[in-house]
Amino acid sequence: MDTQWVELRTCSWLHEAHFIRSVLDGHGIEVFVPDEHTLGVHPGMGPALGGVRVLVRPEDLEAAREVLASGPDLPADGEGGG
Repeated sequence: MDTQWVELRTCSWLHEAHFIRSVLDGHGIEVFVPDEHTLGVHPGMGPALGGVRVLVRPEDLEAAREVLASGPDLPADGEGGG
């Protein structure tokens, strides 16, 4: 994969990253969660990996931030919902 990615947000849990991806997908913004498969099998490894990273293309970063800022209340970076 030759695409560059930048970090949009770090979540505490994989389901939070999936929710963010769903919201952004609905706005045509591609999302990559690099440790998705590892955390799907071993969810407790999230802290060891520095959280669940949500990545977007650099050219989509501002649009993604705007979508998340105008959307539903989402946890801030690293704030888990339980």
